[in-house]
Amino acid sequence: MSLINFVQKNKLPTKIELENRIKELGYDFKFLTDFDTFDNLNKIDTIDCLLNGNKIFVEIYLNPITEILSDFPNLKKDLSDKNFGISFSFGSEELVCACINIISIGLMDLSQSIVFYADDEVFCTRKMLIDDIEAFLDHNIEGTYSIPEEAIEENLRFDELKKKEKKIKNVKTVILWGLLFFVIILMKRKSIYWIIPSILLVLVLIKSQINLQKKRKPRR
Repeated sequence: MSLINFVQKNKLPTKIELENRIKELGYDFKFLTDFDTFDNLNKIDTIDCLLNGNKIFVEIYLNPITEILSDFPNLKKDLSDKNFGISFSFGSEELVCACINIISIGLMDLSQSIVFYADDEVFCTRKMLIDDIEAFLDHNIEGTYSIPEEAIEENLRFDELKKKEKKIKNVKTVILWGLLFFVIILMKRKSIYWIIPSILLVLVLIKSQINLQKKRKPRR
């Protein structure tokens, strides 16, 4: 998904001006990437930010407006006084979305940017951006939870069961191999016929092959 800020390039604020404006709006935000103004970022495609103590990676692209209008020619009449586009790409991560909206509000306040949500092809108002920020931040807090004790206990019981099963399998393997060696010794002394150790050897080989196939079986 993409959110585009259309601006007049010579009206872009400096990083310090933008940070100060965002702080005035009440957001705990800071740019970690070193730059002066956005048009200095044409050699990189990400910027690092800090939002509420969380480090955020924001994907950003800078383009002359003519390149963007080739994809959205119907916007030309609405952007006659803009010559530059700052595009932010994002997925479903709430903090990234909140970070992009916060930067966009700062650009809207300081450089009169026009904000365009490219996927739905709609212009965003300041209120829309603020409402979305609150929703993103609230959802991120709600999504932060601790694992219930019942789940932890269940996982521990499952681990213990797996350990016991592994021990039993190992004991069975040792007994089977021990029995095979014992039978071979008896066979050499002609105490038993060769068919018995042969059967045991076949069983051992079959079991080894089954275990090997289980290990090779891909997990889904």
